[in-house]
Amino acid sequence: MDDAPLDLSPVYRNLAHKSSVFGLTPLDLPIIFVPGNLVLLAGVFFGFSSLVGVVLSAAIAAALVAFKWRKPDDYLETMLLVAFTPRRLSHKERDLLVRPFPLDPRGNLR
Repeated sequence: MDDAPLDLSPVYRNLAHKSSVFGLTPLDLPIIFVPGNLVLLAGVFFGFSSLVGVVLSAAIAAALVAFKWRKPDDYLETMLLVAFTPRRLSHKERDLLVRPFPLDPRGNLR
């Protein structure tokens, strides 16, 4: 039996497939369901309608669909990564190169 190379087999093409529903990927599910479930539990304990949690989840899902509309699949993950990684000239990263100030107190070059 002759093995087909990976670049010609359908398995290779399907590895890059990302499943999404209305542009929402499985990584978006915690963003949608955690706040809704917290409001649902608060409604059970404090006595207000549990429908508020469902409405909150639907509103967050609609906001995410609108936010991710016509953007790349990994837009939200990349945005969070860029927001929380240290960069040059940032307060989040230590200065690696420390040079003395080039002028002395009188203003002459050192």
